[in-house]
Amino acid sequence: MAEITLDQLKVFVCIAELGSFAAAARHLNRTQSAITYAVQKLESQTGLVLFDRDMYRPTLTRAGHLLLPYAQKVQSDVSEYWRKAAGISRGLEASVTISVSQFVSPDPVIDTLIDFQEQFPTVRVELMTQTIQRAEILDDGLADIAIMPEFLPMGGGYIRYSCGTERMVAVAAPDHPLAARQTALYPTDMQQHLQIMVSGRIEGRDKRNYALQAPDFWKTDDLNMKKSMILRGAGWGALPEYMVCADITAGRLVELSPVEWDGLDQLPELRIVVAYRRDKVLGPAGLWFARALSQQWQPE
Repeated sequence: MAEITLDQLKVFVCIAELGSFAAAARHLNRTQSAITYAVQKLESQTGLVLFDRDMYRPTLTRAGHLLLPYAQKVQSDVSEYWRKAAGISRGLEASVTISVSQFVSPDPVIDTLIDFQEQFPTVRVELMTQTIQRAEILDDGLADIAIMPEFLPMGGGYIRYSCGTERMVAVAAPDHPLAARQTALYPTDMQQHLQIMVSGRIEGRDKRNYALQAPDFWKTDDLNMKKSMILRGAGWGALPEYMVCADITAGRLVELSPVEWDGLDQLPELRIVVAYRRDKVLGPAGLWFARALSQQWQPE
Protein backbone atom coordinates (compact mmCIF):
# COMPACT_ATOMS: atom_id res chain seq x y z
CA MET A 1 0.00 0.00 0.00
CA ALA A 2 1.34 3.44 -0.97
CA GLU A 3 2.08 5.81 1.87
CA ILE A 4 -0.68 8.18 2.90
CA THR A 5 0.58 11.75 3.02
CA LEU A 6 -0.13 14.44 5.57
CA ASP A 7 -1.46 16.59 2.75
CA GLN A 8 -4.10 14.01 1.84
CA LEU A 9 -5.29 13.85 5.44
CA LYS A 10 -5.33 17.65 5.59
CA VAL A 11 -7.59 17.79 2.54
CA PHE A 12 -9.85 15.03 3.95
CA VAL A 13 -10.29 16.88 7.24
CA CYS A 14 -10.81 20.24 5.52
CA ILE A 15 -13.63 18.93 3.31
CA ALA A 16 -15.31 17.20 6.24
CA GLU A 17 -15.14 20.32 8.41
CA LEU A 18 -16.12 22.88 5.73
CA GLY A 19 -18.74 20.71 4.04
CA SER A 20 -17.73 20.99 0.39
CA PHE A 21 -14.89 20.45 -2.05
CA ALA A 22 -15.19 24.06 -3.24
CA ALA A 23 -14.91 25.48 0.28
CA ALA A 24 -11.87 23.31 0.96
CA ALA A 25 -10.27 24.50 -2.28
CA ARG A 26 -10.78 28.13 -1.32
CA HIS A 27 -9.50 27.55 2.22
CA LEU A 28 -6.38 25.72 1.04
CA ASN A 29 -5.88 28.07 -1.91
CA ARG A 30 -5.99 25.26 -4.48
CA THR A 31 -8.03 24.33 -7.49
CA GLN A 32 -11.07 22.15 -6.90
CA SER A 33 -9.62 19.52 -9.23
CA ALA A 34 -6.53 19.27 -6.99
CA ILE A 35 -8.76 18.75 -3.96
CA THR A 36 -10.78 16.08 -5.75
CA TYR A 37 -7.61 14.29 -6.88
CA ALA A 38 -6.16 14.22 -3.36
CA VAL A 39 -9.33 12.64 -1.93
CA GLN A 40 -9.68 10.14 -4.77
CA LYS A 41 -6.07 9.04 -4.28
CA LEU A 42 -6.63 8.64 -0.52
CA GLU A 43 -9.76 6.57 -1.16
CA SER A 44 -7.88 4.44 -3.70
CA GLN A 45 -5.01 3.81 -1.29
CA THR A 46 -7.29 2.78 1.58
CA GLY A 47 -9.85 0.97 -0.56
CA LEU A 48 -12.64 2.93 1.16
CA VAL A 49 -15.02 5.59 -0.06
CA LEU A 50 -14.85 8.52 2.35
CA PHE A 51 -17.53 10.82 0.88
CA ASP A 52 -20.93 10.18 -0.64
CA ARG A 53 -21.01 12.46 -3.69
CA ASP A 54 -24.61 11.71 -4.76
CA MET A 55 -25.97 14.47 -2.53
CA TYR A 56 -25.84 18.23 -3.22
CA ARG A 57 -23.05 18.45 -0.69
CA PRO A 58 -20.53 15.67 -0.06
CA THR A 59 -21.38 13.74 3.11
CA LEU A 60 -19.19 11.40 5.04
CA THR A 61 -19.76 7.71 4.53
CA ARG A 62 -19.68 5.32 7.48
CA ALA A 63 -15.97 4.73 6.77
CA GLY A 64 -15.40 8.48 6.56
CA HIS A 65 -17.07 9.03 9.94
CA LEU A 66 -14.93 6.32 11.53
CA LEU A 67 -11.64 7.52 10.03
CA LEU A 68 -12.09 11.27 10.44
CA PRO A 69 -11.09 11.37 14.15
CA TYR A 70 -7.86 9.55 13.33
CA ALA A 71 -7.03 12.01 10.57
CA GLN A 72 -7.77 14.92 12.91
CA LYS A 73 -5.53 13.40 15.57
CA VAL A 74 -2.67 13.03 13.09
CA GLN A 75 -3.04 16.69 12.19
CA SER A 76 -3.11 17.69 15.85
CA ASP A 77 -0.04 15.58 16.64
CA VAL A 78 1.89 17.09 13.75
CA SER A 79 0.96 20.61 14.90
CA GLU A 80 2.07 19.72 18.43
CA TYR A 81 5.33 18.37 17.01
CA TRP A 82 6.05 21.68 15.30
CA ARG A 83 5.17 23.65 18.44
CA LYS A 84 7.52 21.47 20.50
CA ALA A 85 10.28 21.83 17.93
CA ALA A 86 9.85 25.60 17.86
CA GLY A 87 9.99 25.71 21.67
CA ILE A 88 13.15 23.63 21.80
CA SER A 89 14.79 25.85 19.20
CA ARG A 90 13.98 28.85 21.44
CA GLY A 91 15.63 27.12 24.41
CA LEU A 92 12.38 26.17 26.17
CA GLU A 93 12.50 23.27 28.58
CA ALA A 94 10.27 20.26 27.88
CA SER A 95 8.84 20.27 31.41
CA VAL A 96 9.01 22.08 34.73
CA THR A 97 8.58 20.29 38.07
CA ILE A 98 7.10 22.53 40.76
CA SER A 99 6.75 21.59 44.41
CA VAL A 100 4.16 23.48 46.47
CA SER A 101 3.92 23.50 50.25
CA GLN A 102 0.47 23.04 51.78
CA PHE A 103 1.22 26.14 53.84
CA VAL A 104 0.89 28.15 50.61
CA SER A 105 -2.50 29.30 49.34
CA PRO A 106 -3.11 27.51 46.03
CA ASP A 107 -5.06 30.37 44.39
CA PRO A 108 -2.08 32.54 43.29
CA VAL A 109 -0.26 29.38 42.15
CA ILE A 110 -3.17 28.25 39.98
CA ASP A 111 -3.70 31.74 38.58
CA THR A 112 -0.05 31.86 37.56
CA LEU A 113 -0.20 28.37 36.06
CA ILE A 114 -3.17 29.39 33.90
CA ASP A 115 -1.16 32.34 32.57
CA PHE A 116 1.85 30.03 32.19
CA GLN A 117 -0.17 27.65 29.99
CA GLU A 118 -1.04 30.50 27.66
CA GLN A 119 2.56 31.68 27.48
CA PHE A 120 4.19 28.25 27.16
CA PRO A 121 1.63 25.75 25.78
CA THR A 122 4.32 23.21 24.87
CA VAL A 123 5.93 23.06 28.34
CA ARG A 124 4.53 20.30 30.56
CA VAL A 125 4.05 21.08 34.26
CA GLU A 126 4.53 18.43 36.93
CA LEU A 127 3.06 19.65 40.21
CA MET A 128 3.83 17.98 43.52
CA THR A 129 2.56 18.85 46.99
CA GLN A 130 4.58 18.75 50.18
CA THR A 131 3.51 19.56 53.72
CA ILE A 132 6.57 21.01 55.43
CA GLN A 133 8.67 21.90 52.42
CA ARG A 134 12.43 21.85 52.78
CA ALA A 135 15.28 22.91 50.51
CA GLU A 136 16.36 19.27 50.20
CA ILE A 137 13.65 18.77 47.58
CA LEU A 138 15.67 21.11 45.36
CA ASP A 139 19.03 19.71 46.44
CA ASP A 140 17.97 16.17 45.57
CA GLY A 141 16.71 17.20 42.12
CA LEU A 142 13.11 16.21 42.89
CA ALA A 143 11.83 19.65 41.83
CA ASP A 144 13.06 22.51 39.69
CA ILE A 145 11.13 25.12 41.68
CA ALA A 146 9.80 25.09 45.26
CA ILE A 147 7.08 27.34 46.65
CA MET A 148 7.29 27.26 50.43
CA PRO A 149 7.60 29.13 53.72
CA GLU A 150 11.16 30.07 54.56
CA PHE A 151 11.05 28.66 58.08
CA LEU A 152 14.82 29.09 58.37
CA PRO A 153 17.19 31.19 56.21
CA MET A 154 17.95 29.11 53.12
CA GLY A 155 21.36 30.62 52.53
CA GLY A 156 23.10 31.88 49.42
CA GLY A 157 22.81 28.64 47.48
CA TYR A 158 19.27 29.49 46.36
CA ILE A 159 17.64 32.19 44.29
CA ARG A 160 14.43 33.29 46.01
CA TYR A 161 11.58 35.59 45.08
CA SER A 162 9.37 36.84 47.87
CA CYS A 163 5.69 35.92 47.61
CA GLY A 164 4.31 37.74 50.63
CA THR A 165 3.30 36.11 53.89
CA GLU A 166 0.79 33.59 55.22
CA ARG A 167 -0.61 34.19 58.70
CA MET A 168 -0.93 31.20 61.02
CA VAL A 169 -4.07 30.88 63.14
CA ALA A 170 -4.65 28.70 66.21
CA VAL A 171 -8.11 27.12 66.02
CA ALA A 172 -10.38 24.61 67.72
CA ALA A 173 -13.87 23.24 67.16
CA PRO A 174 -16.69 25.28 68.78
CA ASP A 175 -17.36 22.59 71.41
CA HIS A 176 -13.67 22.26 72.36
CA PRO A 177 -12.89 23.43 75.94
CA LEU A 178 -10.38 26.01 74.69
CA ALA A 179 -13.00 27.55 72.38
CA ALA A 180 -15.24 28.26 75.36
CA ARG A 181 -12.58 30.50 76.91
CA GLN A 182 -13.32 34.14 76.08
CA THR A 183 -10.02 35.41 77.46
CA ALA A 184 -6.44 35.16 76.21
CA LEU A 185 -4.95 31.68 76.57
CA TYR A 186 -1.71 31.16 78.48
CA PRO A 187 0.71 28.31 77.75
CA THR A 188 -0.60 26.49 80.85
CA ASP A 189 -4.10 26.57 79.35
CA MET A 190 -2.96 25.24 75.96
CA GLN A 191 -0.82 22.51 77.50
CA GLN A 192 -3.82 20.88 79.12
CA HIS A 193 -5.27 19.79 75.78
CA LEU A 194 -4.15 17.56 72.91
CA GLN A 195 -2.39 19.47 70.14
CA ILE A 196 -2.57 18.31 66.51
CA MET A 197 0.84 18.76 64.88
CA VAL A 198 2.03 18.34 61.30
CA SER A 199 5.24 16.65 60.19
CA GLY A 200 6.84 16.53 56.76
CA ARG A 201 6.59 13.54 54.43
CA ILE A 202 10.28 13.98 53.61
CA GLU A 203 12.49 14.03 56.67
CA GLY A 204 14.88 16.95 56.75
CA ARG A 205 18.05 17.60 58.67
CA ASP A 206 16.31 19.84 61.19
CA LYS A 207 14.22 17.59 63.42
CA ARG A 208 13.09 20.11 66.04
CA ASN A 209 9.37 20.37 66.77
CA TYR A 210 8.50 23.96 65.91
CA ALA A 211 5.18 25.31 67.23
CA LEU A 212 4.87 22.51 69.78
CA GLN A 213 2.98 23.92 72.74
CA ALA A 214 1.50 20.90 74.51
CA PRO A 215 3.19 17.81 75.97
CA ASP A 216 0.34 15.67 74.65
CA PHE A 217 0.25 15.78 70.85
CA TRP A 218 -0.59 13.79 67.74
CA LYS A 219 1.13 14.13 64.36
CA THR A 220 -0.10 13.87 60.79
CA ASP A 221 1.79 14.45 57.54
CA ASP A 222 -1.09 16.28 55.83
CA LEU A 223 -2.58 19.70 56.64
CA ASN A 224 -6.01 18.72 55.33
CA MET A 225 -6.07 15.74 57.68
CA LYS A 226 -4.96 18.01 60.52
CA LYS A 227 -7.80 20.40 59.75
CA SER A 228 -10.33 17.54 59.62
CA MET A 229 -9.16 16.27 63.01
CA ILE A 230 -9.51 19.74 64.52
CA LEU A 231 -12.97 20.20 62.97
CA ARG A 232 -14.06 16.93 64.59
CA GLY A 233 -12.83 18.10 67.99
CA ALA A 234 -9.90 15.68 68.31
CA GLY A 235 -7.64 18.52 69.42
CA TRP A 236 -6.53 22.06 68.66
CA GLY A 237 -3.80 23.32 66.39
CA ALA A 238 -2.46 26.06 64.13
CA LEU A 239 -3.26 26.24 60.42
CA PRO A 240 -2.62 28.73 57.60
CA GLU A 241 -5.27 31.44 57.54
CA TYR A 242 -6.33 30.64 53.96
CA MET A 243 -7.38 27.14 55.10
CA VAL A 244 -9.58 28.26 58.00
CA CYS A 245 -10.95 31.75 57.31
CA ALA A 246 -14.19 30.43 55.77
CA ASP A 247 -14.66 27.93 58.61
CA ILE A 248 -14.16 30.65 61.24
CA THR A 249 -16.68 32.91 59.49
CA ALA A 250 -19.18 30.03 59.28
CA GLY A 251 -18.70 29.09 62.94
CA ARG A 252 -17.22 25.68 62.21
CA LEU A 253 -13.96 26.71 63.91
CA VAL A 254 -13.09 29.23 66.61
CA GLU A 255 -9.90 31.29 66.49
CA LEU A 256 -7.92 30.97 69.72
CA SER A 257 -5.90 33.79 71.29
CA PRO A 258 -2.69 32.46 72.82
CA VAL A 259 -0.62 35.10 74.61
CA GLU A 260 2.62 33.35 73.64
CA TRP A 261 3.78 31.21 70.72
CA ASP A 262 7.34 29.93 70.46
CA GLY A 263 8.49 32.88 72.59
CA LEU A 264 6.56 35.43 70.53
CA ASP A 265 3.49 37.38 71.57
CA GLN A 266 1.54 36.17 68.52
CA LEU A 267 1.47 33.40 65.95
CA PRO A 268 3.94 33.91 63.11
CA GLU A 269 3.34 35.20 59.63
CA LEU A 270 5.28 32.84 57.41
CA ARG A 271 7.39 34.39 54.67
CA ILE A 272 6.52 32.61 51.42
CA VAL A 273 9.19 32.30 48.73
CA VAL A 274 9.49 30.72 45.31
CA ALA A 275 12.99 29.27 45.14
CA TYR A 276 15.40 27.35 42.94
CA ARG A 277 19.04 26.37 43.24
CA ARG A 278 21.56 29.02 42.25
CA ASP A 279 23.66 26.43 40.42
CA LYS A 280 20.66 25.20 38.39
CA VAL A 281 19.96 27.26 35.31
CA LEU A 282 16.21 27.53 34.86
CA GLY A 283 14.87 27.63 31.33
CA PRO A 284 12.83 30.60 30.10
CA ALA A 285 9.54 29.01 31.15
CA GLY A 286 10.61 28.18 34.70
CA LEU A 287 12.13 31.62 35.20
CA TRP A 288 8.97 33.28 33.87
CA PHE A 289 6.86 31.27 36.32
CA ALA A 290 8.99 32.17 39.35
CA ARG A 291 8.89 35.87 38.56
CA ALA A 292 5.20 35.90 37.62
CA LEU A 293 4.22 34.05 40.80
CA SER A 294 6.07 36.58 42.92
CA GLN A 295 4.13 39.38 41.26
CA GLN A 296 0.80 37.64 42.02
CA TRP A 297 1.33 38.40 45.71
CA GLN A 298 2.25 42.05 45.24
CA PRO A 299 -0.24 44.47 46.84
CA GLU A 300 -2.49 46.31 44.42
